[in-house]
Amino acid sequence: MIVVWITIFICVCRGVKVSSKVVWITVPGPVLFIIIMVLNNMTLQGSDRGYRMYLKGTEISVDKATGEVTESSPDFGMMISRAAMWSDACSQIFFSIGVCLGVMISYASYNPDNQPVISNSIYVAGGNSLFSFVAGFAVFGVVGYLNEIGSPVSDKVSSNGLAFIAYPAAIETMFWPNFWTLMLASCLFMLGIDSAFSFIEGAATIVTDSRWAAEKGWSKLGITVTLCVIGAIGSTLFCFNWGFTLFDVVDYYLMNYCVLLMGILQAVACTWYYGYDDALKVAGSKGRSSVYALVYGYWIVMPLLGVLAYFVFPQSSWISIPLWWVLFVVIALISFLLARSAGMTFEHWYNHIYFYGARNLSQKMIALHESKMSSW
Repeated sequence: MIVVWITIFICVCRGVKVSSKVVWITVPGPVLFIIIMVLNNMTLQGSDRGYRMYLKGTEISVDKATGEVTESSPDFGMMISRAAMWSDACSQIFFSIGVCLGVMISYASYNPDNQPVISNSIYVAGGNSLFSFVAGFAVFGVVGYLNEIGSPVSDKVSSNGLAFIAYPAAIETMFWPNFWTLMLASCLFMLGIDSAFSFIEGAATIVTDSRWAAEKGWSKLGITVTLCVIGAIGSTLFCFNWGFTLFDVVDYYLMNYCVLLMGILQAVACTWYYGYDDALKVAGSKGRSSVYALVYGYWIVMPLLGVLAYFVFPQSSWISIPLWWVLFVVIALISFLLARSAGMTFEHWYNHIYFYGARNLSQKMIALHESKMSSW
């Protein structure tokens, strides 16, 4: 653990000048390793079963007494109706891309002012999803192999169980097990280091740019040392024999609740809080009720449906999605009618009331994108 934090400090001590060079190793390395693992998994017995689990959702069960393997088609209706599945999926994407964690915003602050925001966002999100899709073949090929050989750990197909129990158990039965062990360890180490120093770099950049750090005279190096020391001290909690259990608890509640909540709050700040005063000024004293109806209607309905869908009716949570759109159309219609009674046209209401915060931000991003494309 100490070696890991020393490595993280070396990667971020000089800022993006060093970390931008480190990623040329920590990013292509895992990609190469995973491609090699995928090719090797194709030669394993039973890997096709794992691929069917991955691509078709086929459920595989093994009879512990006879070793007989049975396959069954999944119940997609039940799967998509589970609210926990959607929150797990969102948290995975948020974590893998770094959305709402400050990493992308911090790194983007080092770009030139005329960077094409939209295309860069598409490249990052698309590249991440493509890599995750390919990595799935490296994972589920081994899962199918474990089911084929009747391994007692074939059911460990997620989180710690997959990386530290199922995969090592499969490696022990492969040709050249030490080589594959080194390959897996190197891949996990590089992916972990890449994520860890990105978080530290993001936090260090935000603190360095703050007024508080400027008033205290804190340097980027001092802030980085402080963050790494705090991180190392906190990491010791995971080094005890109950560290895996603690990790599961922290990972679940941090990613499934805290990060999603941060995403909602950041969306609120960008599209609802930003430009709110301007919308009230444009609406005037007569049209303010239109703004109030839109804002309060949205923020009463959405949390209420979220609580009902996730906690009260988790098996039928999908109903909240079409119900939400129906209710929001009603809210938008009420807002427009109030604006119309104040003398606003539909275009004026649509541009300055309905999308008051999002429209301004989107226009700025599109302007940056078009100016960059025109310079090419």
